[in-house]
Amino acid sequence: MTKEEVAACLGQHRGVAHIPSPHSLSALLCKSHSIIVIGKKQVENIVGAKSKHALYDIDREVVLHKSEIKYIREPSTMTPKEKATSLKCECGRTRIFPPNSDECLSCARTGV
Repeated sequence: MTKEEVAACLGQHRGVAHIPSPHSLSALLCKSHSIIVIGKKQVENIVGAKSKHALYDIDREVVLHKSEIKYIREPSTMTPKEKATSLKCECGRTRIFPPNSDECLSCARTGV
């Protein structure tokens, strides 16, 4: 999805108190090592001008199931309780480690 499509999807879900702007979403998506750009999509704005926007997706080699998303989240997107349980991996990323693991999910799956 593009950042605008992500913002629209968040707007449809109940429980999302504050919907981030496309610009702040772009910053969050670019920061995460498990979010990858998979291509570009041509988008037309209200006045007819066309531009290309990046298409983002989760790195499917790292995240195999929806329940694993909590293990790839950045500290800026964690709840205070999640931040308290997060640890710094030897790769330098602060993450919640999967059960019975001494490294982050990215390191465990990619073999880094």
